[in-house]
Amino acid sequence: MELRQKSVDARVVSWALEAAERRGYDRRALCREIGVQEEALAGIGARVGGDKHVRMLQITADWPSSFEFPRPGIAGWLLPFPELAGVVCNRPTLRDALRSFLQYRELIGNVDWLLMEEAPDAVVLDYVIEGEGCSAHSAFGNFALIASLARLYDPSLQIRDAGFTGAAFAPARTLRDALQAGSRFDQAHNRMVLGSTALDRPFDRFNGPLAEIHLHGAAEMRRRIRTRESFAHAVQAQLRDWLQEALDDAEGGELQRRVCECFGISRWTLRRRLDAEHTSFHELLMRARLDEARQLLQHTRLPVGEIGERVGYASISAFTRSFTRACGTAPSRYRSLNGSA
Repeated sequence: MELRQKSVDARVVSWALEAAERRGYDRRALCREIGVQEEALAGIGARVGGDKHVRMLQITADWPSSFEFPRPGIAGWLLPFPELAGVVCNRPTLRDALRSFLQYRELIGNVDWLLMEEAPDAVVLDYVIEGEGCSAHSAFGNFALIASLARLYDPSLQIRDAGFTGAAFAPARTLRDALQAGSRFDQAHNRMVLGSTALDRPFDRFNGPLAEIHLHGAAEMRRRIRTRESFAHAVQAQLRDWLQEALDDAEGGELQRRVCECFGISRWTLRRRLDAEHTSFHELLMRARLDEARQLLQHTRLPVGEIGERVGYASISAFTRSFTRACGTAPSRYRSLNGSA
């Protein structure tokens, strides 16, 4: 799967933007640099493309003291992600909790990998993230989250080793307090070793019926995420990005050429891959145009004709016909019903 097909929960990006704003950075300028629209981050179940998430990490990597730790304990880490918390904080054993975290962590994001090697009294975790220029922030954050989760099940847990490929990004004492263990930086791998004699000890707060409910909900959410991360969804998301730039040429043939160039494929391969997902470039372009038109109608005061032109329609009548057929109401009526900026 290509990086732009992967995604992270939009709440991760919102959290970073809030931290940036507290440091005096221009939030809207940062959104433009990352390539996201702030309004799109607020929707229920909103996701951000993996390439944009990595771009955000690269932009923020060199900020002074750019890493903020949540309040201590697993609740501090998973409070924004109740769907994942409902699964990993209620498992029969610590070993089950760690396995479940690896299985369902894509509810937060899947631009990175966590590999786990198990032993009777220890677990070794290796972390890898895709994209050049990423610092140790993400690896450290993931390991600190996992350590907090493990301590929920075993308060006497020991971190036998914690190493990171990047440079230290905060004072040693701050990092030690967050992980409750020492850390080594500029290492060959992002690796952490958890030592526990309670990996298979029954969790005294395990609730079986509640666990079954949470597992069902998490599995359904993961299914929806994976459906969205199809090749077709990646193409449609890329088309939306270009339409948001108000291109001089938003004609279908030119956009198809740009898609092929962006994904490094021929037109024949593009058609074949979309056929395999039971869709077409024309259908995806129409969806992208209508999605962007709805966004502009709701959040700007641009005239309807200008909106139609921006999303690639040759005339206001063509835009009105297409929009009305797809949305069941004319653009002007849609705006009056849904409000505008």
